[in-house]
Amino acid sequence: MCTNQSRVYASFQDSQSAPAGLGSVSISNNTKSVDTDPATASTLSVNNVLGASSITQYLEFSTDGTHNGKRLLPATTPVIVKVSIPSSFLAVAATIEVGTFIGLNTATKVATRTSLYSASTVGLLNGAGAIEIPLTPTQAYNGVYVKFSAPVISVGASAEIYGAYILEDNPLDIECDKGIDVLTGVNGAGLLNATASISNPYAAIDADPTYATFATINTGLQAANEAYLTAIFARQGQPLDSIKVVYDGGGGLSLFSGFTIQPYLGDALAGGAFNNGNVTIKSIPNTTKFEVSFPVSTVFDRVKISWGGLLAIGTELHIYNVTNVIPKPIPLIDGQQLYSANVCSGRATILSISNLQDCTTYKWYADKTTTTPLFTGNTYSLGILPVGDYVYYVESRRNNCISSISERVKVTIKVNPLPTVSATNAVSCSGSAVNLAVDNPLSGITYNWYDAVTAGNLKHSGNTYTTPVLTANTTYYVEAVNQVTGCVSANRAVLAIQVKPIAVIGVTTGTNKICIGSVTMLSNLNAGGSWSSANPLVATVNANTGEVTGVGAGSTIIRYTIPDGPAICSNFTDFNLTVASPPNLTLGPVPEICSGFTSSSLSYTNPVNSPETYSISWSTAGFTSINNQALPLGNIPFTVPFDAATRIHSGILTIKNADGCSTQLNFTIKINPKPPAPHVLVPITSQY
Repeated sequence: MCTNQSRVYASFQDSQSAPAGLGSVSISNNTKSVDTDPATASTLSVNNVLGASSITQYLEFSTDGTHNGKRLLPATTPVIVKVSIPSSFLAVAATIEVGTFIGLNTATKVATRTSLYSASTVGLLNGAGAIEIPLTPTQAYNGVYVKFSAPVISVGASAEIYGAYILEDNPLDIECDKGIDVLTGVNGAGLLNATASISNPYAAIDADPTYATFATINTGLQAANEAYLTAIFARQGQPLDSIKVVYDGGGGLSLFSGFTIQPYLGDALAGGAFNNGNVTIKSIPNTTKFEVSFPVSTVFDRVKISWGGLLAIGTELHIYNVTNVIPKPIPLIDGQQLYSANVCSGRATILSISNLQDCTTYKWYADKTTTTPLFTGNTYSLGILPVGDYVYYVESRRNNCISSISERVKVTIKVNPLPTVSATNAVSCSGSAVNLAVDNPLSGITYNWYDAVTAGNLKHSGNTYTTPVLTANTTYYVEAVNQVTGCVSANRAVLAIQVKPIAVIGVTTGTNKICIGSVTMLSNLNAGGSWSSANPLVATVNANTGEVTGVGAGSTIIRYTIPDGPAICSNFTDFNLTVASPPNLTLGPVPEICSGFTSSSLSYTNPVNSPETYSISWSTAGFTSINNQALPLGNIPFTVPFDAATRIHSGILTIKNADGCSTQLNFTIKINPKPPAPHVLVPITSQY
C-alpha cells in the first residue's frame, strides 16, 4: 500500500461498573484511553471478596470528541485495541472481553454489544505486558468496548487500556521510517515471579541522533523469561528495507546470546529473524554502542526485540534507536549491475535500478548535493553520449514520506571512442585463395572477419585473412574491437573480391621439331595472346605472329599467353619444341675426269650429325640429278654425261639426317679434254 494511513483514535469514552458482593470496581485516568497518546492508558480495577465483578469501558469514535459527534463505521472496518496485563495479575484467571458496540446510552450505560474477543489472563499471549488486539467487525459500529471481569476472590486485579484506533488514508507526507508505538512485556514460564522489566520504552523510537536516550531491557533473574520490546512503524516497510537497531550492553551479540530480532506484519511473522548470515553488526566510533541491521524479505510493520535466557540473566540491554531504513539503490548500467562502466560511443546508455521497490521513486542527480534532479524514474535513458567521463547520483525516496530517503549512490560512466577499420577491395582469379589485409592495422585492436555485414559467421581474427579457394565474386566484412574497452567499430568494413574467370585458351598447333636455322609457324585458335620462348638460344619466336626460328640445338618451350583483362585472368599454354642440328661432312679434292668419261664420285671425311641420305643437283643441263639416296661410306658416286663439255661444272650436294635436317654443300667437277693421239714418225724409203 503506497497511500499513507494514519491512526484515528476513538476520542470519546464512557464506562459501566458492575460490582458484586463485597467487591468494588473502578476506572482511573479514563480519558487517557482517548487522548491519542499511545503511551498513556486508563486503568480498570477489580477488588472482590465475595461475588464476581466487572467493569467495562466504551471507546467511541467521534468527529469532535463528544458523544453527539459519534461516527458510524462501516462493517469490515478493522479496528485495533491496545491493552496491557501486569504479570502480577496473570494467576487471577480474570477475563478480558473486547467487542464493538452501537447505540450507547450515556445515561443508562447500555449499548448493543457484539463480542469479538475473549480470553483469560492466565497465559494471555503466554506473557504479560502490552498487546494489540486486532478486530474486523462484520457489522457497522460506533466504537469498541473492553470488559474486564475478575473471579469471586481477587484483590488488585487490573488492566490498562491505551486506546482503540482505525487506519484512514492520509494525503499528507509522514515520517515513515520512525516508530509510532511500542509494545513491551515478558514472555515465558515463571511469569508470576518475573523480575524482568522494560523501562523508558518510547526512547527506543524517539530517533534521537545523538543517542542520548534509550530504552532498557532488564532480564532479571529468571532464566526461563524473555523480555521484549516491539517497535511499531508509522508505515509498512517494503521488501528489502532494512531494520536498524542501535544498542549497547552486548557487543558481538549472536544467535546464542539470548538476543533475537524478528520482523512482523501485525501479529504474523514477516520473514526470518536475524542470523549470522544476513545481519551486519558494526561499532559506532568512540562509543560502546553497536548498530545491527539486516534486510527483510517481505512487507513488515513492526519488529520485536527479545532479550533473555540463561546467558542473559542479570544483564541489561539498552536500545537507543529502532528505525526502518530504505535501501540504497543498486544501479544497473545497460542491464548490468555496475557502479561504473566503460561504454562505447554511438550506443545509447540506459541507467536503471536492480533492487526496485514498490512505493518508491528514484531520482537521478548531477552531483551529491544538488536538489534539482536530472531525471525522476526507474529507468534513465541517457541517449548517445559524446566521448568523455560522466558522473551521476541516484537516490531512493519512499513515496509520501518526509525523510525516507536513501544515501545517494555514485554511478560513473566513461564513454570510449569506437575503433575504425578500413580495407581495400581485391581482384583475384577463379580457383585461387586470396590474402586479405586490414588497411593500417593498429596494436591493441582485434580485427574480426565475417561473411555478413551484421551477425554472420566469424571466419577469422587477425590483421590478415587468407580465404578459401574462390570461384565467384565474394564479399567479406571486417570489424575492429578495442581489446581494452571492448568497443566495436560502428560498421564493418566491406571488402569485395572480384573473382575473374581464367581466360579460355586452346591448344597450340604446329611442327614440334625443327632444325637450326629453319623457320616454322605456330598457331592458337584463341586470338589476343602473345608468343614467347623459354630459351631464345634454342629458338626465337615472333611475339605477334608465332613464327619460330631454330637457333641452337636443344629443347625449349614456346608459350602462348592471353593477358589479364578487365573481366578475365591471364592464361597460357605451352608448346614443347625441339631444335635439331643439321648433318655435315668434309668433301675431298675436286674430282677431275677426262672428257668422254661417264662416272665420278665425291670423296668425303668427318661426317657429323649422322647424315643418312644425299641428293645432287647440277647447274649444267644434261647432268642427271640424284634424290634421297642412301649415303655411301666415304665416296658419293654420280654420273657424268658422255658429251659433257670440258670445263668445270658446279653441283649442290644435299645431305639429310634422321631429324630431317639437311645441309647443302657446293662442289665442282673438272672435265679435262682428252690428250691428242700420239704421232709416230716412220721413215719412208722411196723406190724412186
